[in-house]
Amino acid sequence: MQKKIKLVFFHPYSYLGGADNSLRRLIENLNLNDFSITFLSLNKSYLQNILDKKIEFKQLKAKRTLFAISEIKEILNSLKKNKKFKKIILISNQNFANIIASFCIEKNSKIKSIFIDRNHLDELSFYKNLNDKIKKIIIKILIKFRYLKADKVVGICKKLSSDLGNYIGKKVITIYSPSYDKNIIKKSKDKLNLDKKYKYILNVSRFSKRKDHYTTLKAFKIVLRRIKNVKLILIGYGPELKNIIGFAKNLKINKNIIVINKTYNPYSYMKKSKLLILTSVYEGFPNVLVESLTIGTPVISTNANAGASEILLNGKGGDLIRIGDYKNLAKKIIRHFSYPKLLIKKAKIAKKNLYRFETKRHSKIYTNLFQRI
Repeated sequence: MQKKIKLVFFHPYSYLGGADNSLRRLIENLNLNDFSITFLSLNKSYLQNILDKKIEFKQLKAKRTLFAISEIKEILNSLKKNKKFKKIILISNQNFANIIASFCIEKNSKIKSIFIDRNHLDELSFYKNLNDKIKKIIIKILIKFRYLKADKVVGICKKLSSDLGNYIGKKVITIYSPSYDKNIIKKSKDKLNLDKKYKYILNVSRFSKRKDHYTTLKAFKIVLRRIKNVKLILIGYGPELKNIIGFAKNLKINKNIIVINKTYNPYSYMKKSKLLILTSVYEGFPNVLVESLTIGTPVISTNANAGASEILLNGKGGDLIRIGDYKNLAKKIIRHFSYPKLLIKKAKIAKKNLYRFETKRHSKIYTNLFQRI
């Protein structure tokens, strides 16, 4: 019997979102004749009902990531004793998980490790409060030293990898996020009950402070002064939902906003929308930009450090604005509705270059990495 490579994915909090979709697309395209896969998380992963039944899902007993170290060590030590595996690779996902993973592999262990970083270091410069600031300072210090323990560190776009590599003093390889998936074109054809007399602008992102919906809403208020038959659709979920709705009411624009609290198919809304906007304060690789361009919907995004400018070819494939610049965002939205051909042309240029993020290409790169590490 052919020995397989055992892949242990450690993704502490598995929810609907970009990170999980990236892992799903990777795992779906791996050959299960070559790999045996175990997925570790602290919550019940939503991927459990989507991925192949051959994949083993384990919900850890720990309530917090920090307390999962001994349990992960125990799982890895048990796997080491199993002679049917050619090698074992621990793949952790996102910075706090990478730090925990660095404490789970004993010195001189035969277990290999790959740390995947999905957000630019800029993430650690934004705080909710004093406790959050202290936590992020500690994380940044630990990144500096604990990432050196990994056999390979992966960044999901070039700018992220370059800045992270300079910070830790170790080479970080770039493997783009697998977001160019033609299957979503079929999903985008699902019927929607939207009033045809309106033109729609779409924002798909988690309802959190980092996504800065307030810039979107302030820009939209200005847009409504010039364009009357337009509505804004907000799709997401998260802790800022009530605040976002309240802010829209204060701006007196709530009647022109549709809020959809979580959907597994935002693609039909992308197809029906004239424009997708993203106003994040920081990002790693915003998959939603690639997904929108795949369907053919033009985009405007904040030029947050890392992926957006690479996806949009530094502005040749879509419009980029400064973080928080709602006035310029409004100006660009109004211009798009007046002269749509300009941004549509950019979207076509970007779409021609989306092969870089193709899902099968991505899985082949990882397969080669798993085999040679």
